[in-house]
Amino acid sequence: MSIRSCCLALVLAWSWVLLASAVARAEVVPLVTLDAAPGGTSLVGRIGYLEDVQGSMSIADIRNTSLDDRFAVPSSVVQQSGLDAHARWFKVRLHQAGSNGNWLIDSSNSILQHFSVYGPYDVNGTALAPPRLGDLAVPSAQPALDGDRAMYRFHLAQPGEYTLYLRAVSDLPQYYQWSVWDAVQFGQAEQGLSMYNGICYGLLLGMLIYNLMLLAVFREPLYGYHFLACLFAIVTIAALNGHLGRYLLADARAWVPTVVLAAPPLWIAFAALFCRSFLELPRYAPRLARSLLAFMPLCGLAVLLALLGPTRWALVLTQALSLATPVVMFAAAGVALQRGFRPAGWYLAALAVLFFAAAGVALNNFRVLDLPWHYDGLQFGLVVEITVLVVAMGSRIHLVRKLNGELGQKAEQLARDAQTDPLTGLSNRSGWTQHGRRLLETSTQAAVLLIDLDHFKPVNDQCGHAAGDKVLATVGQRLQSVLGGRDLAARLGGDEFAVLLGDTPDRAALQALVQRMIHLVAQPVPFDGKQLKVGCSIGIARFPSDGRDLSVLMHAADQAMYFVKKHGRGDSAFNEDTTPATLAAA
Repeated sequence: MSIRSCCLALVLAWSWVLLASAVARAEVVPLVTLDAAPGGTSLVGRIGYLEDVQGSMSIADIRNTSLDDRFAVPSSVVQQSGLDAHARWFKVRLHQAGSNGNWLIDSSNSILQHFSVYGPYDVNGTALAPPRLGDLAVPSAQPALDGDRAMYRFHLAQPGEYTLYLRAVSDLPQYYQWSVWDAVQFGQAEQGLSMYNGICYGLLLGMLIYNLMLLAVFREPLYGYHFLACLFAIVTIAALNGHLGRYLLADARAWVPTVVLAAPPLWIAFAALFCRSFLELPRYAPRLARSLLAFMPLCGLAVLLALLGPTRWALVLTQALSLATPVVMFAAAGVALQRGFRPAGWYLAALAVLFFAAAGVALNNFRVLDLPWHYDGLQFGLVVEITVLVVAMGSRIHLVRKLNGELGQKAEQLARDAQTDPLTGLSNRSGWTQHGRRLLETSTQAAVLLIDLDHFKPVNDQCGHAAGDKVLATVGQRLQSVLGGRDLAARLGGDEFAVLLGDTPDRAALQALVQRMIHLVAQPVPFDGKQLKVGCSIGIARFPSDGRDLSVLMHAADQAMYFVKKHGRGDSAFNEDTTPATLAAA
């Protein structure tokens, strides 16, 4: 099948779904018997529907019997795309078997611009209550239960048949899922829903605080992006569920539709920035990283359109972004996971939870599924998504700490290697300088020994460099074997060694230690069936009598060592014994 044929098939399938969701039967509106059972009574498929495109019909026009045949009975939830502001009339026929019933009709909508109720009318056409002409931008005068969405309470004193007319106007997407409740049962159901909402919002606020703590500790933009994404996600859900208008904007409900339009693109923008940072996309998927950045101006434009108008284009742009951005996010997470970034697996799981929750809401609205929740499912999906993302961030923190630890170990190893002679394992000249100065700062008495091998060049020339390397490595081991914990040995280069004794004994004991070194160095070195022999000459400078600086002490020890070289080699000399004054006195 060609790509063109596949696309045509998808378009036809989607058109069928849309058509099926809007199927309406032009017939008499059925009579609904009022029932006080828990859960209420759904009016889907049992309510009359008439769309007033011009918005000019009055209640007198609607009640005209000649219009009865224009009321259709939709078989599923009546949907509104949000691209129009048509008035939508609903006709409900009710039957009460008993007396003194207190009832409530719930629209499940919280962002209607206008919501009016006419009736109930008895069989004689007499209105039993004055009309409610409501504008939800104005704080409702109804009881608290009317505070978060459009609903209407009414009382029926006598048994009989009654009719209500409901008029709704909105320029935002709506799903009119009407239901009728016994007022007491509705109150009890609302208590359970309030507990559910309280738990959800408590968890979401806890996640916000957690992100602020991470931001304060690590000071990475990543956590700021996630905080703002969570914040605008909560604002979006609270606005859709009616809680924003009920609690935070009770005196400014005219702003609720604006918030409903402006918050989602901000949620999308910061979620995209979080995705880009969390998945390290500039490293793992540079093209997708640039794609997410390309959405930022569009999100900003959507916010401006929401604030300044026209709201229709803000809605269209936001819906397009909400479709395109998750696709890029899924692709980015898949690429990052494929390339070895393990926290991307948690991110994929979190994104999938929210995606399937949103898909469940959409399928529920299309009546493909019959789920008992509306935007509550999206709210639950958001809670689970943010919770999983917290786990994902914990996984990322663990990975980063592990990598930082490994990098720290490598850096320490590189630093040690940079200060270590690879042949002997002793410090090199750089390590000698750094550690030697530090050792002198903590010593009260110390000594610097400068050691130069005697007869080393013939070994190198006659037996080769491998033999010379064997001698140098063996000498290094033998020198290290006689040193203590506060002593330092180094190979300065060629056949020149140095020793810093951090805590020196008296002169006689020091002389004995030096003679032991000379004896050890002079021992034969077995190599390839041969016994290689070298000697050494050692110059000694003592701290602080010969100097307080390492370079000064090395110069003094060097003079003493060359004095030994000049007078026969294979011995040692103290710098204090080689000064002109000392030699003259001798």
